[in-house]
Amino acid sequence: MNPLRFRSPSFLRPRTFACLSLLALAATLAAADVSTADEPTRPAADTGGPRLVILGTAQDGGLPHAGCHCERCTRARREPGFARRVASLGIVLPASQRVFLVDATPDLPAQLETLARYRPAAGERVDRSFLAGIFLTHAHIGHYLGLAQLGFEVMHTEGVPVYATPRLAAFLRDNGPWSQLVRLGEIVPKETPPASPVVLGEGVSVTSLRVPHRDEYSDTVAYVISGPRSRVLYVPDTDAWRSWERPLAEVLDGIDVALLDGTFYSGDELPGRDVSKVPHPLIRDTVELLAPRVVAGTLRVLFIHLNHSNPALVADSAARRELESKGFAVAADGQGLPL
Repeated sequence: MNPLRFRSPSFLRPRTFACLSLLALAATLAAADVSTADEPTRPAADTGGPRLVILGTAQDGGLPHAGCHCERCTRARREPGFARRVASLGIVLPASQRVFLVDATPDLPAQLETLARYRPAAGERVDRSFLAGIFLTHAHIGHYLGLAQLGFEVMHTEGVPVYATPRLAAFLRDNGPWSQLVRLGEIVPKETPPASPVVLGEGVSVTSLRVPHRDEYSDTVAYVISGPRSRVLYVPDTDAWRSWERPLAEVLDGIDVALLDGTFYSGDELPGRDVSKVPHPLIRDTVELLAPRVVAGTLRVLFIHLNHSNPALVADSAARRELESKGFAVAADGQGLPL
């Protein structure tokens, strides 16, 4: 059985009553462009043009988080609809039926299942050329460990281009198990220096932007994803905005939608840990910085890469109400954005 092929539950198999139910379900999904944070993941509606699909919104450990028994993680274990996958994007080019990933997370199998809805079925075999390419932001566990799923033991893919900075590409070539993926031709590292656009077709291009972060094994980039209808800035991981060489306000010129690092809402979320060691921009600070643009309607901001400790994960929380009252939003798993 092809692990990427969608299988309908038994109650939706083609029978007269079930077919009517399936048609109703399809109509509901087609009308939905956004899934709420407190509902199970739903596919984004296909408007016929290039689009982004948000495949995950949580920090590297996901939700529920390993070893954590806080209220949010406990609820996500008890009610899977409240779980969140690790932050990642899909880029869908419907005319050519090609899909790309931005970051390869530990949740890659489930995220490929979401993207499979935009690809023709491969029959009863593994589709080894399923992905047209992967763009990596950096070498922290939530952003590249999913590459292992492309290896000999699982998909055994064929020449998937992996776009990365020269330093990250060298890390993949020189360190196992990633070096085996390269040696077997399962992935092909494509050195892509910052500010070098990669043209995907259908009016879509992807350009990396160097950002400050903990860079133990590689440097870190954000991406500007440009399409015929909008330009999106994707920054899942970065140090505080004040540490950027180029001010965020300048980077945002010409950007329609910003998917920004929302790891922490405030600085008191990690009892027993030194938050200075994980110096992400706080949601509160980002809201204060960008409120004039958001209120003016010149920029849409959605927070992504939320840590399991973040109270904004909960739809009816005071933190969520506060940021939404100012025009900001938390990205949702399965949410679609036109390009």
